[in-house]
Amino acid sequence: MSDEFFTSYDIRGKVQDGISLEVAWNIGKALADWLSTYGKVTVIRDEGANERLVGAIIEGLRLQGRDVVDGAYGNKELVIGRIKEAGLSGGVLISHDIDQDVCVIELYDDKAQLISSTNGLKEIAELVEAGNFVPSATKGELTAIA
Repeated sequence: MSDEFFTSYDIRGKVQDGISLEVAWNIGKALADWLSTYGKVTVIRDEGANERLVGAIIEGLRLQGRDVVDGAYGNKELVIGRIKEAGLSGGVLISHDIDQDVCVIELYDDKAQLISSTNGLKEIAELVEAGNFVPSATKGELTAIA
């Protein structure tokens, strides 16, 4: 069911009747489990992003033990820059496509590369679909960019 939102390069769908808070939560968990290096993950959104989905992705990452840097508002260049400059394990960009009226979620790895169907997005989709997550013994910390 949730894999219907996964395209070749991102995750997209309408909020609530498409990408639910539970799906967003599981996207965060799946990314946390999939990333090969252990460390912080940045989450950045554009001004049209649904804040409830942003919060659900952050919570999913944290439940899997990932520390999250809430990067506030920005674009993919900011996600890529933060990952490279701070040596982060990955990143998430959540935006709203006005033309199609859908939420768009892009995932990035520790090399600041977009995770696509050729380098991990299929595996992340499978993790989301299975939903078999074992929470970390310690919840990750949340910090904000000042």
